[in-house]
Amino acid sequence: MSLEELLVSTADKVWKGKRVTGLEDLLIDHLVRASPPGTERWEAYLDLDSLLARIADGADGRLAFQAAHPVHVRRAA
Repeated sequence: MSLEELLVSTADKVWKGKRVTGLEDLLIDHLVRASPPGTERWEAYLDLDSLLARIADGADGRLAFQAAHPVHVRRAA
């Protein structure tokens, strides 16, 4: 899985308030490889975990707002 695919998949899950450990672990591995030499895995984990937790915390409000504004698709006549 590419970094872009991991980011999109992780963002989709976290936006909905779900945390998927295996997916996040793969993302952390990519981040560590892209980080300056000497960056420890636990450092990348803490940074990512903090960011994802803040995003996931707002999921209930986002999902409630989305549910209150459903998309109605008109069928062609």
